[in-house]
Amino acid sequence: MKIMNQGRTMIIEQPGCVWVEQHPSNNHGIVASNSKRAPELGTYPTFERAREVLAELFEYQRNGKCNFYMPRE
Repeated sequence: MKIMNQGRTMIIEQPGCVWVEQHPSNNHGIVASNSKRAPELGTYPTFERAREVLAELFEYQRNGKCNFYMPRE
C-alpha cells in the first residue's frame, strides 16, 4: 500500500510498522512509521483522532485498496 503523508510532500510504501503516539509537548496525536524519510505521516488535534486515522488506514489495507491519503486537518 502507498501512503501519502499529510503535507502531500511524500509518498511511501507502507513500512513494517505504523503507530500512534502522543506529541511530547501537547495533546496532539501523531501517526508515525518506521520509514526513514517520513517517520511522521500526520498530526491530529487529539490522540483519539490519530487512532481513528490509523484504523481508517488499516481498513483501506484490509479492503485491498492500494492508496491512502493521510487526512488534512
